[in-house]
Amino acid sequence: MAYQMVFKDGFLDRARRMSGLKSDAAFAGAIGVSESVLSKAKKTGICTPGMVVGLHLAFGFTPGEVATVGELHSDNPRPQQLLTA
Repeated sequence: MAYQMVFKDGFLDRARRMSGLKSDAAFAGAIGVSESVLSKAKKTGICTPGMVVGLHLAFGFTPGEVATVGELHSDNPRPQQLLTA
C-alpha cells in the first residue's frame, strides 16, 4: 500500500473563498504555486509539502487544517482519505 497527503474535502475551494481572492490565478500566486499546480491539486486531491508551506505562510493554516493521509489505489487516481477531523 502507498500513502499520500491529501487535501481535506473541499479545503482548497473554502480557503480561496475565505482568502477574498477573486481568481484561482491570484490564489495560486498567494500560496507560491503556478495555476497549473493548483489545478492539478484540485483534480487529484494530492497535497504537496510546498502547498502546505505556502498555505501556512500566506494564510496561517496548519498542516492538520489542510490535509490528511490518503491511501493510493492503482484503480483510482484520487487517493482515499483515511483520517478525518
